[in-house]
Amino acid sequence: MLTPAQFAKLFPFHFVLDREMRIVSIGPVLARLCPRAVVGAPFSLTFALHRIGLENARAFDRDLIREQQATLFIFKTTDSRLLMRCQVMLLEDPERYVFLGSPWVRRPNELAALKLTLADFALHDSTVDLLQHVQTAYVSVRDAKELAARLELQRDDLQGMIEFANAPIVGVDLTGRIEEWNRAAESRLGVTKPEALGSNFLARFVDRGSRASAAQLLAEGSSGRACGDLECNLKTADDKLVLMLLSGSPRHGPDGQVVGTLMVGQNITSLGEYRAELEKQVSDRTAELEKANDQLSSALRAKDDFLSAMSHELRTPLNAILGLSESMVDGVYGHLNEKQTRSLNTIAESGHHLLSLINDLLDLAKVGAGKMELDLMQVSVAAACESSVRLVTEQANKKGITIGVALDPIVTTVVTDSRRLTQVLVNLLSNAVKFTHDRGRIELEVHGDTDERTVAIGVSDTGIGISADDLARLFVPFTQIDSKLSRLYPGTGLGLTLVRRLTDVLGGDLAVASEVGVGSRFTVVLPWDPPTHSGAADTEQAGAKFDAHGGAMGEESGPLILVVDDDLPSQTTVRDYLCANGFRVETANNGAEGVRVARLRHPQVILMDLQMPVMDGFAAMRELRGTPSFEATAIIALTSKAMPEDRAACLAAGATAYLSKPVALRDLVSTIRSALPNNPQP
Repeated sequence: MLTPAQFAKLFPFHFVLDREMRIVSIGPVLARLCPRAVVGAPFSLTFALHRIGLENARAFDRDLIREQQATLFIFKTTDSRLLMRCQVMLLEDPERYVFLGSPWVRRPNELAALKLTLADFALHDSTVDLLQHVQTAYVSVRDAKELAARLELQRDDLQGMIEFANAPIVGVDLTGRIEEWNRAAESRLGVTKPEALGSNFLARFVDRGSRASAAQLLAEGSSGRACGDLECNLKTADDKLVLMLLSGSPRHGPDGQVVGTLMVGQNITSLGEYRAELEKQVSDRTAELEKANDQLSSALRAKDDFLSAMSHELRTPLNAILGLSESMVDGVYGHLNEKQTRSLNTIAESGHHLLSLINDLLDLAKVGAGKMELDLMQVSVAAACESSVRLVTEQANKKGITIGVALDPIVTTVVTDSRRLTQVLVNLLSNAVKFTHDRGRIELEVHGDTDERTVAIGVSDTGIGISADDLARLFVPFTQIDSKLSRLYPGTGLGLTLVRRLTDVLGGDLAVASEVGVGSRFTVVLPWDPPTHSGAADTEQAGAKFDAHGGAMGEESGPLILVVDDDLPSQTTVRDYLCANGFRVETANNGAEGVRVARLRHPQVILMDLQMPVMDGFAAMRELRGTPSFEATAIIALTSKAMPEDRAACLAAGATAYLSKPVALRDLVSTIRSALPNNPQP
């Protein structure tokens, strides 16, 4: 082994660097020529990389040294005209980089300029070439041996992984003959490896119905492409079928060429059986639902038939009773004494009461069955109020009750169903007369709200009043809030129920305020413009302009707003106000319908309620945001929830803005306008 002195004499121009590129050792001649190149100094202080072979200069670091270790390095010094060519040797422990070389001189005068003599050269430059050749050959042989050892180890590891894998693994050649068959394949299919090797995979193990798709998988693997998730029925040794999920990838030989396909399987037989059972259950359930639907349809048809028959059968005898009573009172069949006349009047009153009851029952049934039709037209509010008061005047006079009427002069007409509006008012007035003490007072008042575009009709009385606990049962059919009232006041409890249902059908709302012993006030709030739809009823659209979805249309040039809300009064109020402010409006009653209408009409802004049936507002917003065309659409969440976490949940679901009910409609319009693209003004 060479001593440091012998090594320095043998290589007078060498230098050694550590991993931080600092000089660890330097040859004596090189140190004389480069005074700044001392032990411990950074390499870059004295030397700079000049060329690597014929490549351009680049950063000199550990990565470059290891990458270019088989080439010659050309260095230039910073404090002299010296150029050096060197070969590097890598030492691993500790990590060192040994550069052996000599000055790169081509003419004798360069030696004189550098103050060098031939005695400074211990070896000829060919020593560098010899070192390079010896080192390259040594590294190549060593690396080849190490690589071969690693490959052999990896091959053994891979073979062990295939053999003992929990999933069946099968390898085939380009003709489909089996060359790999692990223990899981033996276990799942009941065929040992010696029995399987050499047989054709498709012919022996693949069920006829799955062969086409399995052949495609093998073709993909043989062409160098991976193929996965193929459901394939494989045959076991006892001819049973096992459902496998197969994935295929190319098999490569030692030369890197594709030699076949490697398949990995997953037994999903139980999943297939479960899926088949689930499909059977769905089919059975569907059949049951279809049967129940047929029965329901039959029941609905029977109900309609019953309503029609009852209307005919009850009205026919009543027509005779009322007609004959009136004729006899008028003396058509001869003169009657006072007692007879009084008795016939009682019969007539009872008949009219029974007819009113029948009409209420039929109307309730029609609303519930969605069979009530509306005849929309411009209705004079004054005329409707006067006719309603006229119908209850005789009843009020008997108790000495005064009925006052106060009309708002700005309200002249309203678009609604005249007969149904009168029916609502008569029921409210009759109810007020019934529960008001003798010589009491009833007020019928009409007020218009031009901002909200609504008409409020209130009926107040000085009657017995209603307690707060009884208000919840006020609109339950056939129910009076106090059992004693059934004896004190006649009636079935249908009147207010019918008023509530008819108000909903007309697109309005009903409010109650009452105090026991003081009186009650019932207020019907109707849209000034046509209702968007009639709830469960079918609507004959007359006297107003509607769009295809039942929404009132504003100016054609105004921005289109979609209002999604299952509460009809709220929906109607917002719609009417927006229309009055120049917007076009579409409406939807739940989240699913809102998504459908939005995709059809593409509104500029969507007002989204949160608590709705079928699909709530959160789900609707998430579904819309999942569609690229609605990523930038403004969605304003409207909800009665007012906690901070509710606002965060709305924004997380995709809302652009959040407003808590009740909201001032002017603020809502301002929010909509600020959310419109480029803030267009309607």
